[in-house]
Amino acid sequence: YRHFTRMAEKEERECEFMKKKLITILITSLVMIAGMGAFLWKMNAVSQRIEKKKAALLQEEMDTNTKDKALEDIDKLDMQTLYLSGSDKNVVTRDYASLDEVYNESRSASAEKMLTELKKKRDYSEKDVLWAYNPYGTNPDSLYMYFKSKGNFYCRYTISVDDDKIPDFTRTLDNGASGNVSKEHEYQIIGLVPGRTNYLIVKLYNKKDELANTLYYKVDMPKSRSGAQTILSSEKGSSKGKQQNGLYTVFRKASSGQQNAVLFYDNSGVLRAEFPTKAAGYNIEEIYDTLVYAVDNNTLVRVNALGQVEKCLKLPMHQIYGEFAYDGAGAVYVLARPVQQSASLGNVTRVEVNSGKVTDALNLSDIPALVKLVKRADQKKTLKGKNHMQVNSIRVTGTNQLLLGSSKYSTIMKVSNVNSLMPKLDYMITDRKLWNISGKNKADKKLRKKILTKGLAEGQAEPTQASPLVNSILDTGNTTPELFASQYGQNALVTGENSGLADGQYYVSMLNNNSGRGSSGRKNSYYYRYLVDETAGTYALVDKNRLDWNKSGGNVTVYDDSFLYCRSADHLFEEVDGSGRKIRSFRVKGSLHRVYKNDWKGVWFY
Repeated sequence: YRHFTRMAEKEERECEFMKKKLITILITSLVMIAGMGAFLWKMNAVSQRIEKKKAALLQEEMDTNTKDKALEDIDKLDMQTLYLSGSDKNVVTRDYASLDEVYNESRSASAEKMLTELKKKRDYSEKDVLWAYNPYGTNPDSLYMYFKSKGNFYCRYTISVDDDKIPDFTRTLDNGASGNVSKEHEYQIIGLVPGRTNYLIVKLYNKKDELANTLYYKVDMPKSRSGAQTILSSEKGSSKGKQQNGLYTVFRKASSGQQNAVLFYDNSGVLRAEFPTKAAGYNIEEIYDTLVYAVDNNTLVRVNALGQVEKCLKLPMHQIYGEFAYDGAGAVYVLARPVQQSASLGNVTRVEVNSGKVTDALNLSDIPALVKLVKRADQKKTLKGKNHMQVNSIRVTGTNQLLLGSSKYSTIMKVSNVNSLMPKLDYMITDRKLWNISGKNKADKKLRKKILTKGLAEGQAEPTQASPLVNSILDTGNTTPELFASQYGQNALVTGENSGLADGQYYVSMLNNNSGRGSSGRKNSYYYRYLVDETAGTYALVDKNRLDWNKSGGNVTVYDDSFLYCRSADHLFEEVDGSGRKIRSFRVKGSLHRVYKNDWKGVWFY
């Protein structure tokens, strides 16, 4: 009996112990769950604050608020005036007699040396900043700024002008350091409005985003060197969509009284930078931390974020007639031809961006199949002209492989074996009816194989076929409708990322002007995007958006919910929503070539 009693007492004690242990575990778990909940709630709140702050900064950089002016809060007693000339001159200046001096490597290097020597002479600080006006000559709407701060900071600046039509311009400067905080600060300040008094506010923040210091300046900027419009005439549309953040990069041929330049406008159409050039270009690319663009009919340049000309890429005895494309491996392919050449279907020149070595990469007249096709289409024995096919767009699709666009023939061509004596026409994306190869002989059959067939992308349905009754009434003799209309008079090809696609597949988009050979009317132009399948020999129309009609030239850039559309024929560019409704448009003086948009983060801004 005593044995069983002891056993019962022991079991009771163990149960009590287990009960206490379970209660302790339960309480601990509840505390941990509560703590985890509080942690997640706090993290969510922090994340929301961060996202809210990012949204506020992005909104501040939209360049559309013309009501709230930073200059209204400036204490003039704290303001320092920057003088570019006169007896009070406190800004370093450097004269350039011509663009030949501006785009000269040794001249630009001497300007860099001058600034380096000035930086060594004394310790420039937040209270004593080294200022230089456009020291390299490459952007007359800019200032060079250098100083050392007491702590690690990043800089965010605002340019404010006493004009109700000009919004404040606010950006965070990129100093290249980890986390964008540094004690040494060297920048090109862009965004200063030419011909106006500019108020410049520079704020220094630590890595916790706490304001540490604010610097105030005032500077009278010279008028635009190129004679470009300081404020573009603009018009708001009916769409409630928003413009994309960034600056419009405008390529246009100057009109009378103006000089050529690559122009940068904000979302309100205010001029914020201008790169002077001798000839109108077509595009600008960021390569090896430098901006590459054409400055003459035979010269490309590489300019760094401070404005220094690091390399002049001259194409001796060549003439640039269109855009260029980077191959991702140290070379650009330029639509440029030898000046001594009497006639050609079109030419491409290769330029190495480091060495500057120039080679003739492709002459389309060296492709027999293409020559035969063009002669058949034109029904002529001889082909005249130095760019007979009017090739106006180029993309690099692989090693020694190019995609070329001919607006005259409403054709996109894939060429391989570039940089060799025997280039090859792989295929063409075009409407078959344009090429006069309907015969059944062997020659025609061989040429027809060079033209890809229209196809359907995965998930696309066949178009509805006409009934026999409708067919007999219309007397078409054909019950198979065309899958889609090809592009006509297209311009500005863009090749997309191939992730998720099978080998041999890629996307190519363009502005389908719907003009010239093959076009059925002038009602509309379109944004087109094809899925090309080289293995199947097909191309499918996967995106199509209607736009106002543009006769020739121009380009279109697609965003998530809108398009940037350059209507060259009408001398304007606009942002439109996905339905083609206008958000805002801008009119430009001179012949408009192309317009792009970029936030320039990683170049000037962070």
